[in-house]
Amino acid sequence: MRAIRALRNRIAHHEPIFTRDTVADYEMVRELIAWRSPVAARWVNRKQGVLALISNRP
Repeated sequence: MRAIRALRNRIAHHEPIFTRDTVADYEMVRELIAWRSPVAARWVNRKQGVLALISNRP
């Protein structure tokens, strides 16, 4: 959870995250959601658009 909070803070403070492994970051967040609610994790997987953005980044 500390890693997720640190990521959230970087994003909230408009700090760069370009050098991060954003796929791993997404999986970390999705896993935390799944611990709380597998139903919510499946919903997030269907609704998210971040993986498409990551695959199209220069």
